[in-house]
Amino acid sequence: MRTISSDGYLRLKTRELDCIPLKHLISNVDDEEISQAPSCAVTTTLSGYTEWVSPIEPTLSIGWDWEWRGLAGKSAGVVRLGLPRTNILVVSDACVPLPWEDSLQVLAGFIDAIDWQRAALDAAFRSGNDVTYKN
Repeated sequence: MRTISSDGYLRLKTRELDCIPLKHLISNVDDEEISQAPSCAVTTTLSGYTEWVSPIEPTLSIGWDWEWRGLAGKSAGVVRLGLPRTNILVVSDACVPLPWEDSLQVLAGFIDAIDWQRAALDAAFRSGNDVTYKN
């Protein structure tokens, strides 16, 4: 049974991540500050954030920032920015916690392997979206 440790983290092995369903909680578009008068041929940015939780107890939470950008050799798409924010601490098979930065890198790889982009964009532009992802 999964439990939250006294430090507030849910400790999970990498292989356990694939067994936990994630439910979309919220996504939104960041407010963009306009620092100059609008003009033609000026690059604009579209970015936001998304938060996902597990529908089973104890609840895990994982969120990250995203940005819409042109991708080399492909059409434009949504990509994760930076490392996630979470209450998950990844542990080794021997249950030894990974260093925090290493844990976040593992979780970033997990995020990049799932199809979250459409759900995040749909929710950011339409309210009431209820999407669940199961690997």
